[in-house]
Amino acid sequence: FGQNNSLSLSLSAFRFVDRSTTVAIIMSDQKEPDWVSVQKRTFGKWVNNNLKKKGFEPIEGPLESAWEDGIKLMELMNALFDVPIPRHNKKPKMRPQLMDNLAQAFKMVEQAEVKTNFLKAHQLMDHDLKMILGMVWAIILDYAIKGISVGEATAKEGLLLWVQKKTKGYRDVDPPGVQNFHTSWKNGMALCALIHRHEPGLIPYDTLDKNNARENLELAFSVAEEHLDIPRLLEVEDLTEAIRPDERSVMTYISEFFHRFASYAIKENAARRLQNFINFAREMAERQNNYAAKARALIEWTQQQSAEFQNRQFEDNIADAVAALDAFRAYLTEHKPAKLGEKLDIDTLYAEIQTELLVNDRPGYTPPEDCSPDAVGAAFSALAGVEAEYSARVRDNRFRFIEKKETHVSEEKVAEIRESFNHFDQNDSGDLDKIEFKAALTALGVPFKDDAAVDKIFAEVSGGEEKITFEQYMSYNMILAEDKDSPEQILASFQQLADTAESVTAEQLQMPPLTDEDIAYLAANMPRNEDGSFDYATYVNQSYEIHSAE
Repeated sequence: FGQNNSLSLSLSAFRFVDRSTTVAIIMSDQKEPDWVSVQKRTFGKWVNNNLKKKGFEPIEGPLESAWEDGIKLMELMNALFDVPIPRHNKKPKMRPQLMDNLAQAFKMVEQAEVKTNFLKAHQLMDHDLKMILGMVWAIILDYAIKGISVGEATAKEGLLLWVQKKTKGYRDVDPPGVQNFHTSWKNGMALCALIHRHEPGLIPYDTLDKNNARENLELAFSVAEEHLDIPRLLEVEDLTEAIRPDERSVMTYISEFFHRFASYAIKENAARRLQNFINFAREMAERQNNYAAKARALIEWTQQQSAEFQNRQFEDNIADAVAALDAFRAYLTEHKPAKLGEKLDIDTLYAEIQTELLVNDRPGYTPPEDCSPDAVGAAFSALAGVEAEYSARVRDNRFRFIEKKETHVSEEKVAEIRESFNHFDQNDSGDLDKIEFKAALTALGVPFKDDAAVDKIFAEVSGGEEKITFEQYMSYNMILAEDKDSPEQILASFQQLADTAESVTAEQLQMPPLTDEDIAYLAANMPRNEDGSFDYATYVNQSYEIHSAE
């Protein structure tokens, strides 16, 4: 065992045996190597720390003198591995008694399945320091380090990997990372990083300087002892003074941190699970609050909009009537669609919340009654009713300002035109599409030969838009009502200019507002009689036949 192949002890043992005393005086003619002193001190502190945990008295005096009667070995096996202590001689004096106790202690070691590598009882009785340090290391390895992995070499690698993982990214430690259990620990930064990783409040890591090795180590040792209940198994000098600190002593000390912080990993996992739980609960609460706020805001908007429509008072002028109609059109085509989009968004949000809760085995979300999906739907239904009433009001108000002097159409005809528009504006949108327009004109007695004729008139009246407004519809029908472009009306007009004659002359056509250009057009297109007059009847009939064909 150990690194003390160069250790040579010259032993002289003088034993005086009686019923009360066994005295062993061991003298060395050579100074112990530094690593031996470090292991004796570190291993002794480790043993004493574990003995005290179980209520046993600590070792007093040299470590090598503590095992000759087997009692401390039995107590240590009991403290570490809970192996029952058998009947034994509590105050052995003679060598046979010592041997009996050691035999019992060795049986406990076997029960604990600790491999002591050929350790013999007489080596403990003779205070064989090499074998004793090896024995204690074997116990430390089995109890504190072997559980990290399997076998000494693998266990060391496992402990090193754990240290590397916990100190990853720490300034002045990684890179290059902890490489071993000797020189990597000399400046104290790795030890401070290990503590800071688990208890950041205990080590002001940002203030540390790798050149202050003694201060760093003293800080780490003190913090570990005072706050982490990790005994000071090493001294500052054990690391700073040695060119290569003792590996086994450092491993023994670091294994204390592994076991102290092992519960942290379990707790960290538990905390992580709790954090995930909390994050999900918080997210769901935020989304539910978001839904409720948006739903309430949307319901409030419907109520405000309904109140605005219901309380709208019209002024007695056409400008206000036109403004009211334009505003309602803008509401229907611009403002309300955006609100319908918001309604779709909150409906989707509500569905997502319910789905996520269901998938994650949580109870469903029951929103407050005043902002439930049913409440939102009811608010929009109520608004739709108010909109229909307001649409009728705003159109009727606009109709009041159609001036008879502009159309020269009877009140009955104006009412007929207005009624035709209202009848075919089935969705109360304030406009007519092509199908509605054709139906309304047909109801007024305006014929169309085919769909092409409808398309032509619709494009002219609408100005190329997809729908015809009330004003456009009224304007077109007023023109039709005032001046019907019919064969009868045109024939009557020609007859008036021809003084009821069946033909008309160029001179008779000289009647304002007809211009020379107008007369020239007629002269170029009307059939001429032999006397130079124009056959307007044939021309009119041909013109309307052509129009009908179109």
